[in-house]
Amino acid sequence: MSIRRVRKRDGREVPFDKQKVASAVLAAQAAVGEGDDGLAGEVADLVELTLARYYSGQRGGVADEGFFSEEVEGGVRAEAIPDIEEIQDLVEKALIEMGRAAVSKAYILYRDRRARAREALTVHQTAGQETALRALRVRESGGSFPWSKARIVAALVEEAELGRELAEEVASRVEERVLKSGTKRLSTTLVRELVDNELVAMGLESALARHEPVALPRHDLRLLLEHGPAALPQSGGPPRVPAGERIADAGVEGVIAGEILSRFALDDLLGDAAAERHLAGDFEVCDLARPHLHLVQAIPADLFLRGQPGARAAYELLDQLAALCASVSRGLVLEAPAGLLAPLAKGARADSFSALGGWLAALRAVAHSAGRRIDLASPIGRSPGVLLRTLEALVELDDAGPGGPLPRVFLDRVELRALLVSDPAARGVVERLMSIGALIVTWSRDEERFAAPGCRRRGREQGALACGGTVALNLARVARRAGPWREDLALEHLALLVEESVETLAGLARFQRDHRAARSGEARGRVAYALTPVGLREALRTLGDGELRPQQGARLLGFLSEAARRFSADRGLSVTLTPFFGERAARRFARLDQRGNAPSQQLLFGEIRARDAESSEAYSHGFTLGGVEHASGRAAAELLATVPVGCWTSGEDRAGQLRDTEHPLLVAWERFDSLRVQRREGTSSAPGLGEASATLFQ
Repeated sequence: MSIRRVRKRDGREVPFDKQKVASAVLAAQAAVGEGDDGLAGEVADLVELTLARYYSGQRGGVADEGFFSEEVEGGVRAEAIPDIEEIQDLVEKALIEMGRAAVSKAYILYRDRRARAREALTVHQTAGQETALRALRVRESGGSFPWSKARIVAALVEEAELGRELAEEVASRVEERVLKSGTKRLSTTLVRELVDNELVAMGLESALARHEPVALPRHDLRLLLEHGPAALPQSGGPPRVPAGERIADAGVEGVIAGEILSRFALDDLLGDAAAERHLAGDFEVCDLARPHLHLVQAIPADLFLRGQPGARAAYELLDQLAALCASVSRGLVLEAPAGLLAPLAKGARADSFSALGGWLAALRAVAHSAGRRIDLASPIGRSPGVLLRTLEALVELDDAGPGGPLPRVFLDRVELRALLVSDPAARGVVERLMSIGALIVTWSRDEERFAAPGCRRRGREQGALACGGTVALNLARVARRAGPWREDLALEHLALLVEESVETLAGLARFQRDHRAARSGEARGRVAYALTPVGLREALRTLGDGELRPQQGARLLGFLSEAARRFSADRGLSVTLTPFFGERAARRFARLDQRGNAPSQQLLFGEIRARDAESSEAYSHGFTLGGVEHASGRAAAELLATVPVGCWTSGEDRAGQLRDTEHPLLVAWERFDSLRVQRREGTSSAPGLGEASATLFQ
C-alpha cells in the first residue's frame, strides 16, 4: 500500500510529500558540505518504502533490518497515517545505516532547532494579560499585528541564542513594561529597543551584541534628507565624488548604506582593539563602508577572449567589465590588452575620433556609470605602436571634454623607455598624460611585477588578482610619539602598529571569504592585502627636527615592507606596501591630530582652534616627500631605493621647479629613474635599516 497522508503535530492530516523529505536531507547535506545529489532521493524513496511495508503489516525485508524494532499489536494498523515524528525518526536511522553519520547529525540539529522554535511559539499569556493586551498593535513595514510575547521569545531563541527560560523572562519583563506604559501602538523598532534595555539590565551583553540592530538615529536621517550628505559631521563639507567611487555613494542612499555597513564592520568585523585604533586615527581600514568588497581587481585581457581578438571582442568585453564592477570597491585594471586594442588601433579616423578613441570613450562611460575606475596596465604588446595609438586616443578623449575620469595607463618603465626610443615624438603625448595623472610609470623586479594598485603578479602567474583591503598607517603620529632624533623608538612603535594592522587584515580576509556570495559575479583568483603610508613627509620632519632626510624615509619604507612581509607570512597572508588608497585617511588623520594638538583651554583659545581646524591641510600620502623633491630627482631616488616594486606618482610636485624645461615631468621621471636604477644596482650605497630596526625582527 502507498502512504497518502501524514499526521502533523497539531493533529491535522495533510498529503504526504516525499519531496519534503528529500529537501530536508539536502539541507543537512549542505550544512556539512556534502555534494551527493542522489542521496536525498535515495533516502526519500527508502523512507516511503519502509512506511508502506510497515503500515501494510509486512514483516521482513527492510522493516526487519532495524528501521522498526517495535511490534504492532493486532496485525495491520487500521489507519495508514504515520506521524511526522515517525517519518523524521526514519530519516535519521536511514542516514546512519547508510554510513552518513555527519549528515544524520546535521539533520538531528535541524530538528532540534525547529523544535525549540515551535516550543517558544507555544508561550501563553494569562487571561488577565490577554485582556489588557488585546487592543495593543505592533507596526512593521508590511502592516500591523497583535501583540505577541511568543514572537519575542522565538526571536531571542533564534537571534540572540538564549535558552527558552531566559528568553521568556526577558519577554515577560518587556511585556510588563509595555503594560505599565499604557500605550496602544508600538513599532517593531521600539519593541527591539525595549528588549535590548532588558538584556543590558540583566547583564546579557553577549546576547545584546547578537540581537542589537545596526541603524542610524532619526535625527541624522532628517539632516540627510533636509540638507544632503554634507549635513553629517564627518563629511566635512559639500559632497564630492572622488575618482573611483560610486556616484550613488555621494547621495543620501549611499551615505546611509555606508554608515550602516561601517557601524556593522566596527562592531562585528574588527576586534575591540582594532576598532579603537581605527576610530582614534592610529590607522584606518580603508573603505570600511564596503567591507565585503575587494578594493581593486587586476584581470589579464586574455581571460576574456573567446576566439580571435577583434573590434567586436573589444566591445563585447565592456559588458563583462560592467558586471565585474559590482564586485570591487575602487575599480578594475585590464592587463595586457594589446590583443584587443590592436585591431582598433588600425581603424581609420571617423570625424574627430579614432576607433580606439571611441572604444576608450565607451570604457570611460561604463566606468563612470558604475562609479568605478577601469584602467589599463602594460598595453604595449609586440610593438610600441599600439601603445602610442592608445596614448594618443586618450589625449583625444581628454580634449573632447568632461565625462568622468580618464582610464589610467599603468606603464612599466621598460615599456616607456622602448616607446621613447622608437618614436621621440611621443614625448609630448607622454608629458600631457603625466600632467593629468592618466599615465603612471611603474617598476618591477624579476620575481614579481606591478599589476594594479595593491596587486603584484608573481613570476608566470596567470589568472585574476585582487587587493582585498588596505590599512592606512598614521606615520605622523608615530613620529610625534617617538620625538625628534628617536628613529629607533619610532620603529618600535611602527612594528607594533604594523603587527596590529596585519592582524586586522587577517580578520578582513576571513570576513570576505565567509561572505563571498555578497560579491556577485567576481572573477576568482588570488587575493592580497596592503598597507599604505600616510604622513611620511610629516613624520620625517618630526624625526629630523624640521629637516627632511630621504635616506631616513627609505629606511622607514624598507622597514614597513619587511615588517608587512614577516607578520603576514605568519598568518598565511600576502601583504605588501602600496602608495594608493590613502587619500581619505590623509584628510582624516590631519583633522584628528589637529584636534588632539589644539590648546586645552577652549574658552581662551576657542577662536584659534576653530580657525586652525578649518585651515588644516591633509597629510601627505603614499611615497612622496612633497616640495623637497628637487629637479634632479635624487631625493625621490633615495627615498624609493628600498621599494622593489612600485610606481612614480609624485611628478606633480616637481612641475613648478622644471617650468622652463620642455616636457618637465618626463625629464623629472627620466632623472629619477636613472638614479633609482643606479642605487638598486649598487653604484651608490643603498641605505640599510640600521641595527636598531634589524633587532626588532630577531
